[in-house]
Amino acid sequence: MKKYYQPDTVRKAVPFEPIPAEVRIQYLRPGELLHIQSSFPVAYQPIGTIEWHGRQNPLGCDAIKAESLCVEAAKKTGGVVMPPVFFGTDAFRDLGHGMGCGMDAAAGFQLPGSLYKMPNGLLKDFFKAACGNYLERGFKLVIIVSGHNAIAQQHLFDELCYEMKSAEGAEPVCFTMEYAVLEPGDPRRHSDHAGFYETSMMMLLAEERVNPRANDGHQMPELAVNTQRPLAEACAAEGAKYFRLQVEGLAKFAQGRFEAISSNRN
Repeated sequence: MKKYYQPDTVRKAVPFEPIPAEVRIQYLRPGELLHIQSSFPVAYQPIGTIEWHGRQNPLGCDAIKAESLCVEAAKKTGGVVMPPVFFGTDAFRDLGHGMGCGMDAAAGFQLPGSLYKMPNGLLKDFFKAACGNYLERGFKLVIIVSGHNAIAQQHLFDELCYEMKSAEGAEPVCFTMEYAVLEPGDPRRHSDHAGFYETSMMMLLAEERVNPRANDGHQMPELAVNTQRPLAEACAAEGAKYFRLQVEGLAKFAQGRFEAISSNRN
């Protein structure tokens, strides 16, 4: 058999089905996938972590944010959402407790549930292979959206996107943090760690999994929490304000990048 994808052969063998409301690829049938790819061949790849996000929030906070954002953006633009990946990278630093990775450095000990750290080379190779698969089977653009907002994550995926560029400079793989799709200068264009922002997002996206009283009575109520506004002010209504702007921003980002890659091919 031939060792490359043959879209014309595929379309003869697999008839289109009507495009469904569902955008998560694991729930699509092949005919639905092909129909979606024919109009907007973009794969959204959410990534996050299994990581400490305060006593009050679920450990999967980062990927919950990223996947929810990708799903709503894909409903606006077309395209499909790949299953979230719960691994990432982080920086090692000393915040007065001795060297530690990520929020362990802030706590001074290894936090329960922080199970995400993968060697940078392995992480990059994994995503290079995953994105290569997507691009070989009918997608023209992959948008990686990270809910884990460590600067080390940004640097690694910037490198990945550069390495996957074509010789002519086309960028079939691009990366963004979830908050970075907002317009520069917007006061909500920021993140935190397990603070007002992320807790508000969890109150919106996973309300039943947030325990606002989990920190009551502790000598260190904000253990390994980094926040710009008081944690007590977090609420679903605030999360909804951020989320609405992010969905609009990611949809605009996706359409712009798809137009760029399409014009580059032409």
